[in-house]
Amino acid sequence: MNQPVKRKKKFSYISSVLSISMVLLLLGLFGFLLIASDHMQTYIKENMVVNVFLKPDITAEEVSAAEAAIRNQAFLKELNYISKEQAATDFSNELGQDFVSFLGYNPLMGSFQVKVNAEYNNATELQDVEKYLKAINGVTDVSYHKAAYELAQKNVKSVGWVFVALAGIFALIAIVLIHNTVRLNLYAQRFLIKSMQLVGATGWFITKPFIWQSIKNGIWGWVLALLMLISLNQILPIWIPEWNQFDHSLTLVQLYVALLLIGLAISFSSSFFSTRKYLHTRLEDLY
Repeated sequence: MNQPVKRKKKFSYISSVLSISMVLLLLGLFGFLLIASDHMQTYIKENMVVNVFLKPDITAEEVSAAEAAIRNQAFLKELNYISKEQAATDFSNELGQDFVSFLGYNPLMGSFQVKVNAEYNNATELQDVEKYLKAINGVTDVSYHKAAYELAQKNVKSVGWVFVALAGIFALIAIVLIHNTVRLNLYAQRFLIKSMQLVGATGWFITKPFIWQSIKNGIWGWVLALLMLISLNQILPIWIPEWNQFDHSLTLVQLYVALLLIGLAISFSSSFFSTRKYLHTRLEDLY
């Protein structure tokens, strides 16, 4: 094989690797977006407050008992106790004047601010949480913005469907682009495939090296995409400080493995079917 042909073949392999890596990088970036969206949904759900108001004459022992009753529940994400004195201080700071001195007494009640885990942030579970909190001794009322919770649930569901649709579109783009890359690479070698068949080589003997080369290209393309995604993951906290607030190491590993499997699956199937296509094509139709 002369030097120009070798250079042309080497260039085609490099081009194939780069094309696959760019497509996998595109999918990886979308995966990052999905992870960020999922974390954001969780963050929104777990930072909506349920206010648990206590009776005015509640004792310290009753407060401790109520707090213990809440802390033992699986729905609890975070619990903060605000005494009536603290509530009065906060309200006075907001007003800019001491309203307790003006009224002569403190009309506010102590309360717990309850944040529930994301999986309990739905209409059915919140009703059960509300019922449980109201039954605790010393609790007079439970309040949360039901409209805001319902709107959050609706928006989360809508965003979820949008991302499902986008995921399907991105997956289709990836399949088409990688398939075309592999197919064009094999198109340049269609006469070699046919020549091997004409001298008596079996279909699998002809197909195997092309599949193996395509798989290697897919692996190298994945390695390049992986290096870029890992680098991006290290840089993201500089632009988005909240990125490191969530434990997404396992999710990222799953994403990287998924990208490898996607690249290998498309590379294998594309090279297999493209090679078989040229094996079943008449010689005169190759021109």
